[in-house]
Amino acid sequence: MAVAIISIFVMMLSISADALSRYLFGSPITGQYEFTQFYLLVILVFMALPRTYIIGGHIRLKLLDQYRQKIPFSLSERCNAALGGIAFGAIAYISGLEAVDKFVNQDKLFGAVQFPIYWSYVWVPLGCGLMALRLIYEVFAPPLRRDDQPEGEL
Repeated sequence: MAVAIISIFVMMLSISADALSRYLFGSPITGQYEFTQFYLLVILVFMALPRTYIIGGHIRLKLLDQYRQKIPFSLSERCNAALGGIAFGAIAYISGLEAVDKFVNQDKLFGAVQFPIYWSYVWVPLGCGLMALRLIYEVFAPPLRRDDQPEGEL
C-alpha cells in the first residue's frame, strides 16, 4: 500500500506542476500525461488491490448471505477465496509472461518522450500475484466473518 500511496503523491505533484507550467509559462511538461497514464495509475491500482481487499473496500454482494453463513467451516468463503486466487494467479502468470516479453524487446512508447514502457508491465503481475497469495492464504486461514466484527474493525 505504501507504493500506491507514493504513486498517488507523485501523481498529485506531477499533475499540479504540469498545470502550473501550462498556465504560468504557457508550456506544459512534456510526457507528464503519458507518465501518469502508463506508470502512476497502473502502480496505484495494482499495488492497492490486496490491501483494499483486506480492509473490505471492494464491493460485496450480500446475495444469499443468510444461507451462506449457515455453511460450516466458512466453506463458502474458502471456495470463493480459492476461485479468486486461481483467477488472480492466472492473470499474474499471463501478464508476467507479457512483462517478460516486453522486457526482452525493450518496448518504448513512441512520442515526444520515448518512455521505456516495459517497466509499466511489471505492476500488473506483481499486484495480481500478491492478491492471489492473499486469497490462497484465506483458503487456509479465513478471517472472521465481516458481519461478526464490530463496526470499523477487521
